Amino acid sequence: MPPVWRAALPACATMSQWQVLCHLDRAYHEQVLHLYSSEVLPMEVRQYLAAWIESQDWNHAQREASVARVQLQNLLEHLDYQYNRFTQEHNIVERRSILKFKQEIQARYQERPVELAQIIFCVLEEERKIISAAKDAEQSLTEHTSNITMVNQRQQELDHRVMEMKQKVQVIGQEVKSLEEQQEMFDFRFKTFQAQVTSNQPIGQKMKIILQDMLNNLDRSRKEILARLQELLGRCETLVHFLEEELVEWMRRQQEACIGAPVDVSLSLLENWFTGTVEAFFQLRHLLKDLADLPEKVSYENDPLRTGAVILQQRVHELLTCLLKRAFVVEDQPCMTFPCKRPLVLRTSVRFSVSTRLLVKLQELNHSLKVTVSIDKNPPSTKGYRKFNVLGTLDKVLAMDDVQKKGLVADFKFLTLKEQRAGAGGKGSKGINDGLVTEELHQIHFSMQFKYQDLELNLETSTLPLVIISNVSQQSSSWASVIWFNLLSTETKNLTFFSNPPVAVWTRLADALSWQFSTTTKRGLNSDQLSMLAEKLCGPHPKPDSQVKWTRFAKENVSGFNFSFWTWFDGVLELVKTHLEDIWNDGWIMGFVSRKKEKLLLKTKMAGTFLLRFSESCKDGAITFSWVEFQTNGDPTVRSVVPYTKRDLSSIPLPEIVRSFQTLVEENIPETSLLYLYPDIPKEKAFGKYYAEYNEECMEEYRRYMKRRLIVVSERQPDIIESPLTGDDEEQKTPPFEAEEPLDFSVLTLMGSDDPMMPIIDSDGEEEGY
Repeated sequence: MPPVWRAALPACATMSQWQVLCHLDRAYHEQVLHLYSSEVLPMEVRQYLAAWIESQDWNHAQREASVARVQLQNLLEHLDYQYNRFTQEHNIVERRSILKFKQEIQARYQERPVELAQIIFCVLEEERKIISAAKDAEQSLTEHTSNITMVNQRQQELDHRVMEMKQKVQVIGQEVKSLEEQQEMFDFRFKTFQAQVTSNQPIGQKMKIILQDMLNNLDRSRKEILARLQELLGRCETLVHFLEEELVEWMRRQQEACIGAPVDVSLSLLENWFTGTVEAFFQLRHLLKDLADLPEKVSYENDPLRTGAVILQQRVHELLTCLLKRAFVVEDQPCMTFPCKRPLVLRTSVRFSVSTRLLVKLQELNHSLKVTVSIDKNPPSTKGYRKFNVLGTLDKVLAMDDVQKKGLVADFKFLTLKEQRAGAGGKGSKGINDGLVTEELHQIHFSMQFKYQDLELNLETSTLPLVIISNVSQQSSSWASVIWFNLLSTETKNLTFFSNPPVAVWTRLADALSWQFSTTTKRGLNSDQLSMLAEKLCGPHPKPDSQVKWTRFAKENVSGFNFSFWTWFDGVLELVKTHLEDIWNDGWIMGFVSRKKEKLLLKTKMAGTFLLRFSESCKDGAITFSWVEFQTNGDPTVRSVVPYTKRDLSSIPLPEIVRSFQTLVEENIPETSLLYLYPDIPKEKAFGKYYAEYNEECMEEYRRYMKRRLIVVSERQPDIIESPLTGDDEEQKTPPFEAEEPLDFSVLTLMGSDDPMMPIIDSDGEEEGY
């Protein structure tokens, strides 16, 4: 009886793990079906024995043979109970299924109960991962929807505030005009009154009362308009604060975008808000100037405009200055167009581009403001800190020439850096090792003399901290520095960040690692792949809040090897980008999977099932495939080949290797070992579209290559496995590896050669050979 699928993730905490699994969204059905695609633990048995299976300590059983034997016996008893129940219910189909499963585990695991416990433990762990992924996805969707709602609300609020400010400024403009008319009327009446007094004409008491009333009304109107202006400036201060917050959030998104995050860094909304607000401020400045001029014509004792207008003018000037200084930004961070488009890593003498933008889009400013570039205006007082000169066109005019950006942009496209020489002889970096160079941060600065109407300001902005290298070999480690800084720091002026770098929480670092693949290819890393990487960085049983040190990430060698985690990871990334992008995008490469999990996944599958994973022993990135075979007694054996490096894949594509790969069994009979891509996808279905069209010259070259790499399998099983590497394969030398349990390896020979060659075990524990 198959499980009944539901449409949503249940919230009830009392449900069993199996019930939760059965209630998952349809998107996870395929994963569950794949998990139970083998006959090791049928889905029906899992459902009928759900409560008992989940109540047992299979982790303990997989480590203690005596416990595993007891668990096996208990399992057989529960199967007997189910068999008797179905017999009484006359359920022939289910009774036969239970009996078949009981007979199979008795035949296969009666003498190996630990292996059965391992399989059940692994299956339960995979179930938990599917449930966890579903919960994370549901939570992520909820958070994403909530974030979109909040962002939309925020945008609507800012749109409303900017529009409201502009409308209020227009209203106050009308009030200022009315106040001027009111003052002119009073001024006319008062001057008429003064003329009558001068000419000794009789003046009625009524005229004095009228003038006094007019002056009182004028004073009241002045106080009212000042009060409304004060209220408006209070709202303006709030608006400026909101705009500053939005700009800070945009800068944070830009930092993440630089290291691959799929975030929106468009400036169009900010530009609209900044432009609208600045325009309103300039109108206010003009209105306040008019107000400040009114007392020059008519004033009196305790005139509120004498001091009130000046104070408001100062507040508007401060707000406008603050906004304009924040409005000058670096839109596109420095980036070389060659050899690798990784921003914030610059190489001396190699051209790079960078662009600035003024978020105040006023037509009058087009082609009227000049931007000047410089570097390291306030360098840290660190011993050996290198100094550079910027070469190229150092002045650019802000212009709206770029149709795509549609803003005031100064685009510097052909800049280069040159290191200043420390003395007559050598360069300033002489004696500095790569570690110091790739952790040394610099900044490029931009300045502009802003002039509009009667306001003049010096505006400045800077790039994010960047790394300057002189050799392409420093590029990878420099990019690690850029990732670490922009992932963990918002202090963009802190050039001494790596004097005491903070730790990274795994969940944040996992995002950054996945971004490296999603920006280089069309596919990021899934939870299983990230789980393997977490174990490499955080040790066994990592948690979401596990911490990773900078040295652990990029400087310390991985245990047993002479390279760091980042060097290995970036090498794999380059391998995928150069040779494996298509099949990676299609999801055919499992990639990051441990040897232990590889074995657990394959040994329950059909013979000839294989998977592709990245070698952990190759510094520059390599890929291998492992497949499962079954011995005459039914025991599974997982075999692997020597990892294929960039040089190998430059000679023959991986799909052609998979297509042509064969082993020679007894009597030199070729046998196709790779039949199904894990879990059960026919090889041709996965790789068929990548196979090269038949071309005799091309096929001959592939055959010559495969002839050199063909594995020949015989039934010999040596006690000691050891073989030196020679010739072109010298770079693949690895330290000796001792298997944790006896493995059934076979003698390998080269086609066309009589010299036997033993299998090679690399430091991954992979069985490898030519």
